[in-house]
Amino acid sequence: MATIVSNLFYLFLASLTLIFIAVAGLDSVYVKPGPSTNDQLLVINKGQSVSNIAIQLTELNLIENRIAFMLVLRFKGVHDKIKFGQYMIPKNSSIKEIVEQMVLGVSVQHTITIPEGLSTVSIVSLINSDQRIKGDMINNADEGVLAPNTYSFDITTHKKDLLIKMRDRQKKIVASAWNNRAPALPLKNTFELLVLASIVEKEAGNEEDKKKVASVFLNRLKKKMRLQSDPTVVYGLTGGKGKLSRELTRGDLKTKSPFNTYKIAGLPPSPICNPSKSSIYAVANPLETDFLFFVANGQGGHNFSQNLQQHNRYVKEYRRLKAEN
Repeated sequence: MATIVSNLFYLFLASLTLIFIAVAGLDSVYVKPGPSTNDQLLVINKGQSVSNIAIQLTELNLIENRIAFMLVLRFKGVHDKIKFGQYMIPKNSSIKEIVEQMVLGVSVQHTITIPEGLSTVSIVSLINSDQRIKGDMINNADEGVLAPNTYSFDITTHKKDLLIKMRDRQKKIVASAWNNRAPALPLKNTFELLVLASIVEKEAGNEEDKKKVASVFLNRLKKKMRLQSDPTVVYGLTGGKGKLSRELTRGDLKTKSPFNTYKIAGLPPSPICNPSKSSIYAVANPLETDFLFFVANGQGGHNFSQNLQQHNRYVKEYRRLKAEN
């Protein structure tokens, strides 16, 4: 009887020893630097199995033994906590470091830049044509409601998510500008602010000119003068679908269109592009001037005038410079 008890004790002790060795071995595998000598992009798709992930890691030379990897994940209790995404795995990363990335779910970030002054049609085209952004194709949104900026996204981001982010950002910018606007602006609401900001965006040659250009249009609105903005005419002709491939003609300026501000009074029915934050704030807080006219100065900016006589002189000078060049 004593012999049986003694044998059982030694068997139990041997089992504990084997378990200790196995655990120590797994821990050693867990923290051991990986074999890869280069950074590798690991893409884990939604619903992908641990076994398949292990095969992928082996093929990328990020781990040496897929069975050991699967055992470690099970032993550490993280086999069901891996999040799908794209992960940039640094060279020589241990299984521990790889697993931490996959469990945290911090995916590789991509960026898309939306330039200032693009039409919504153009922005939607940019998003739809970017193969890195998932999800169904999006249809056109309203003009002016998307904030130009550089946006980050990852494999989990859908096209509609990006569009919502742009809308929310523009909404906050417009609301903030409106709530902090100068007194006595001849604008009824945030929509009119956005419409005029889109015109300023297209007209101003540089950031310095924006508040001056805004003052011209606001002064004209106060005096019930037509805005006479060329970019609004262009938008009426193109609908925001690309640039006009020629210069405007006198006939264009006589075209019947709700966007032809040579023919209509006040603002056009919608924005003509998606304006930047600086253009929106320029309209909300313009310079206080008596300017009613402006024309390009041939150097990226504009000359501003209080009266038509002065304006005509600047127009003549601009035409001379343009002819010389």
